[in-house]
Amino acid sequence: MSDQQQGIFGIDLGTTYSVVAYIDETGRPAVTRNSDGDDTTPSVVYFETEDNVVVGKAAKASAGVDPDNVVSLIKRQMHNKDYTRFFWEKEHSPSSISALILAELARNAEETTHRTVRQVVITVPAYFGLLEKDATKKAGEIAGLEVIGIVPEPVAAALAYGVTGSADGTTFMVYDLGGGTFDITLIRMTDTSVEVLAVDGDHNLGGADWDERLFEYLKEQTVEQTGFEDIDEDEGALQDLRRMAEETKQALSKAESKTVAHRLAGKPAKIVVTRTQFQEMTADLLEKAVEITRRMLADAEQRFPGIRGQISELLLVGGSSWMPAVAERLRAEFPWEPKVADPDLAVAKGAALYAAGQTVKLVEAEAEAGGGRVGAEASANGNRRGTLPSGPPSEAAIAAVTERTGMDAEQVAGVVRTVVNVLPKAVGIKLLDSDVPGWEKLPDDEMPFYVEHLVPAQTQLPYDAEKFTAGTTVAGQQSIAIEIWEQAGSVPDQALDSNHRVDDAGLIEGLGLFRLPAGSPIDITLKVDAEGTVNLLAVEPTSGKELTMSVKIAIMSDEKVAEYKATVSALTKNR
Repeated sequence: MSDQQQGIFGIDLGTTYSVVAYIDETGRPAVTRNSDGDDTTPSVVYFETEDNVVVGKAAKASAGVDPDNVVSLIKRQMHNKDYTRFFWEKEHSPSSISALILAELARNAEETTHRTVRQVVITVPAYFGLLEKDATKKAGEIAGLEVIGIVPEPVAAALAYGVTGSADGTTFMVYDLGGGTFDITLIRMTDTSVEVLAVDGDHNLGGADWDERLFEYLKEQTVEQTGFEDIDEDEGALQDLRRMAEETKQALSKAESKTVAHRLAGKPAKIVVTRTQFQEMTADLLEKAVEITRRMLADAEQRFPGIRGQISELLLVGGSSWMPAVAERLRAEFPWEPKVADPDLAVAKGAALYAAGQTVKLVEAEAEAGGGRVGAEASANGNRRGTLPSGPPSEAAIAAVTERTGMDAEQVAGVVRTVVNVLPKAVGIKLLDSDVPGWEKLPDDEMPFYVEHLVPAQTQLPYDAEKFTAGTTVAGQQSIAIEIWEQAGSVPDQALDSNHRVDDAGLIEGLGLFRLPAGSPIDITLKVDAEGTVNLLAVEPTSGKELTMSVKIAIMSDEKVAEYKATVSALTKNR
């Protein structure tokens, strides 16, 4: 059997650190170590020269030497279609920069496992919208990987923790405080499915923010003790302080105090930081996460009355969950005992388990496409398009994956679950508020546009919307442009700048002959399938003219993906 057939990998593409896991010879998920011998790889990229990049620990260390060519926390920009950076006159996007990280992770995994890394599952925060999920998938494609699944981090963590589902369902919360992002997810797991009930989060809240508070404190104390006022001009000193801040945070998870000793401008500085001090200077950050948790629970209780009383466990995920204050604050606020176990690596391990389940479905789909063949010969050229099979897997598919992974048949069957996701961010259409006096005379950039969310946030997928009726803007309107938009912020807001446009406008044309009065009805139906494809049907009743749009919400075009892929593949990736 070839190495290529044996490789089943899950990747936790993190904001500050990333991890790769695979199914090992014993059938268990295991983490691959990188070239530095570490389980985790800093999600940092250093564009050293026009044809060479460095990824990981060495890139992070270069931030103080050449900060303009170092990128970190790029995951916080995955939602931003307009974000670009130029290095050595080459354009890069969040997806292409993330692709460089993924390529390095894949290379290290191949060296560690001696298996080809081709098919992967990549995790994303539960609150990631359709644009962000697509940006993550595009990153995998640009890196030359076949992304067989995008799985929410809490779902992966639940699989890794070994939460067992009953016939009636086991309900639990996953509190995921990572290096750069936070999300809270309510999940119901049965013996055959994982159902996401509610999600919330903030892509600008994570351990990096705790680090920043410590960094500012260390900088302030250093200036006070050394008298060196120009510290902001010394990139090397700032980088050293950032490293010390992260190390101090980690030390305070085990010790009550940490002494930071260093020299600046030839003068010594000795700074003692206690855990109590650290908790006080970051209390508002933790409170923000608790408030988001309250908000998610209130929303879930409104949609599923009594659900709060059904929650049996509170699982803590993400490296920042090691901080003692996290569990202490949650115990004070909620009735569930926080469970912390392997928060740094659990998501990647769960992704590998999910990848095994996806592989079973792929084997079955390929067997159907290949005339019933199951196994290696069926997977060589299988058609990856379309919806993967649902329902219980066949014995033949389980046997094929058992042979490939080393998992026993019961283990394989146990990881094949149907995942029911929610739409974490609302989707709707752009409208004009014609009730605003004098709107006709306003310049284009001041027109009273807003977004009518036809599919609410937290809606379980697939969703079949009810008909919504809008109206034409002016009498005798010649055509109607319809645009699809997605919520951008944590909370739904109709303001245009609080949403992302996700498609090119569709048009209903040829209406001039019908001389429609202003306000003539346009019937619009918006549906979202389980894969996140948005289907819109708009009909003008008088003329019978209609517009049908099927939009797989995408962060960039296929042509742009190919362009970035060429740029990334031309770069030499060094450790």
